[in-house]
Amino acid sequence: MLAALSLLALALVTSPAAAFIECNVLDYGAVADNTTDLGPALTKAWTTCVIPQVTTTVATNVLLYVPAGNFLLKSNVVFDDAANWNLHIAGNIYLPFLPSLTGTMLTFENCQNILLNGPGAIFGNGYRYRPGGNLALNPSRPRLIRFQNCNNCEITAVTLYDAPQFHVTIIGNNNVAHDMAIIASHIGETDGFDMSGNNNYVHDVSVENGDECVTVKTPTNGFVAERITCKFTAGCNIGSFGDANTAVNVQNVFYSDVTVSNSDAGIMIKSYPDNVGIVKNITYTGFTFSAAAYPLYISAFWAGNGVDTGKLAISDVTFNDITGTGTPTRPAVLLDCNAATPCKNIKFTGVTLTGTEANQIKNACGSGITGIPAC
Repeated sequence: MLAALSLLALALVTSPAAAFIECNVLDYGAVADNTTDLGPALTKAWTTCVIPQVTTTVATNVLLYVPAGNFLLKSNVVFDDAANWNLHIAGNIYLPFLPSLTGTMLTFENCQNILLNGPGAIFGNGYRYRPGGNLALNPSRPRLIRFQNCNNCEITAVTLYDAPQFHVTIIGNNNVAHDMAIIASHIGETDGFDMSGNNNYVHDVSVENGDECVTVKTPTNGFVAERITCKFTAGCNIGSFGDANTAVNVQNVFYSDVTVSNSDAGIMIKSYPDNVGIVKNITYTGFTFSAAAYPLYISAFWAGNGVDTGKLAISDVTFNDITGTGTPTRPAVLLDCNAATPCKNIKFTGVTLTGTEANQIKNACGSGITGIPAC
């Protein structure tokens, strides 16, 4: 009997800790006064409370908690070798205008099974870093969130406002971003979601900015985006891949149920003429455009010196059930591929776009629209 009672007492002592741990930043120096830097409190709470308590594979068992209130974040925070915990932002986090501030504000590196969620918000105050729309004034201005070499992570329910530069970058495998909004100035270098890696998934998000909406970078093998809303963006794209990138590898990408309005582009696959590698097995289905310039656009000459090296192979791209309006000074379909490696098997089914110029097709073959030769 005594042994049984001892075991019961031990269970009562240990089970609450195993079930849930809350590491509140207010207990580690944070002050909700929109003046005190939140960065040191996040780091201290993580190192002294989160890391020692992470003993399971359930992310929500250990909570790094930013409660309701207004917090100022004026230093970079890096969660390195992080696994199996939850950064829960219930309050509002604001970035100050500091010309010396650079890098990424919240970085997760070499991480596994991280949950970053809301219902709070991060206010980047990006307009302060580019007064009058001058992107060159503070070229090293900070970005908001980055997952670097991270797998099985999730970001949801947090709203991001006007990053000085890009909002969310995710590099790794089996990650998910969903049910959240990004709202930013209608200006370049404000990317919404930049994704690379294998089997990543973005769904039920909205992006309003002046640059990429939900975009795939290299290398990627397996990516799905569904139920996406893009306003005043540069579209849902693949690329670009950077000048002189000779290791491009993007395969098995699927976009579905996307609305794009008042945007500089709709769907783009964009590269430099000196890129080398492959882009193949790409599907776009169920897109609705409203005043989207360059609705369907594939170009090996998006940027760069324009010399045709002919070494990027783009093939097996399907545009299905694409409707809406473009702009009167841009073609509905623009395909501008390398001469030595033409774009192959570019297929169009159910494409009805109005208010555009005639299609422009160069070095591409496929089916389904006027002007494209069969392969």
